[in-house]
Amino acid sequence: MGKEPIKCALWGMLVGNIESMGILPALQGGEAVARCLDETGGDVLQKLAQIDGENNYEITEKNGFKYVILKHCPFAAIYKDIPAWGDKAMHLVEAYNKKSDGGGALHPLCLVHKGIRNAMKAGIISIGCRSESSGKIETAENALAKAQISREEALAMIEGKACLFAIKIEA
Repeated sequence: MGKEPIKCALWGMLVGNIESMGILPALQGGEAVARCLDETGGDVLQKLAQIDGENNYEITEKNGFKYVILKHCPFAAIYKDIPAWGDKAMHLVEAYNKKSDGGGALHPLCLVHKGIRNAMKAGIISIGCRSESSGKIETAENALAKAQISREEALAMIEGKACLFAIKIEA
């Protein structure tokens, strides 16, 4: 059976651009998606739900934040039948995770997802991701401090889920 052309095209553009230009194309791709969502009206979670999926959020409020947990990765369907991300792209994701303003990414589509959230201009703090297939979790250390949550609390929230981010509750 052949490859799905749309999945392969997306994978190819993302990997090709990241390997040539670094992580910026993934983050900029997320910004472009956010512009499309911004036109729809509603609050930030309503806008993001168009990508993340309706009824895909669990929300906990404490410490002056909304902690938003995605039950499932909205990009999971694309991972079936695409090539591996490639060593160079994955090394760039690893380097991003070591940056003081980075972290919490497992693969290039995590960077696209973070780009979407950052571009929403809602003060979203991307805390971490969990691979549904391997169970591996990656957290952003600076984000944990900003969101006033310990790594252990974040791991407990994301265990068995896909993604965690926080939004400061306006007083």
